[in-house]
Amino acid sequence: MPITEELTKLGNTVRRLNDGADELVREIQAIEATLRDLALPFDYLHPRPLEETARVGPGGKRVIEVVYLGVMPCRGRRRLAIKMVKILESKAAVASQSGGAVMPLLDAPRGLLHAAAELLGEVVRGISKQLDELAEQVDRRRSAAREAHDVLSRSSASASGVRRRLGEDG
Repeated sequence: MPITEELTKLGNTVRRLNDGADELVREIQAIEATLRDLALPFDYLHPRPLEETARVGPGGKRVIEVVYLGVMPCRGRRRLAIKMVKILESKAAVASQSGGAVMPLLDAPRGLLHAAAELLGEVVRGISKQLDELAEQVDRRRSAAREAHDVLSRSSASASGVRRRLGEDG
């Protein structure tokens, strides 16, 4: 194949890659808009890391960097974001974990954004499960409050009847 055909093919592939990346960003923006409309009452962090790297740091200690995907507060609102955590490990295998840095998913490097796209379905299912559990918890609490109110109402009615009888007798 002549070089001009190869260059044309290369150009088409680059265009397809860029168009696909732009569409991915639009889809993530749409997911974020939906999440914003839902006004979730909690944060969610996917349990499996997007990326994990290890290196030897100062003093021969391993430094493990782990990146997670989730929905969490970032720049003033809850949004799709990545959380980067560094774990410092001593030779005695004692690890200490810092709080981590959070950045909006849409600001993440392209490789992390694409890796995150693979987990978005799992994140949505995890959020849905958590919402279902929260709704069930509220239903149980509402039923308990209703039952307590009913018991109190019956007790109050009984007490009113006793007071009336006592007033008539007295």
